[in-house]
Amino acid sequence: MKRTYEIKGMTCNGCRGHVEDTLLNVAGVADVSVDLKNTAATVESQFEVPLENLQKALENNGGQYKIQPKNKVGQT
Repeated sequence: MKRTYEIKGMTCNGCRGHVEDTLLNVAGVADVSVDLKNTAATVESQFEVPLENLQKALENNGGQYKIQPKNKVGQT
């Protein structure tokens, strides 16, 4: 399944890489692609990964990023 989220707090490519690496380490996440310009992250997972798990991972690994659903269009 693929979900798109808005990521707040990213300012540079270092932030983008940090968010990608952090989300990739969440259980169930298979792939992550972060678009810095659009402040969006596309997360592919093997099963439904609760938003709380993604946010907790970001909080535990620096705490400066916030994640929220971007929209429901195009989600499968």
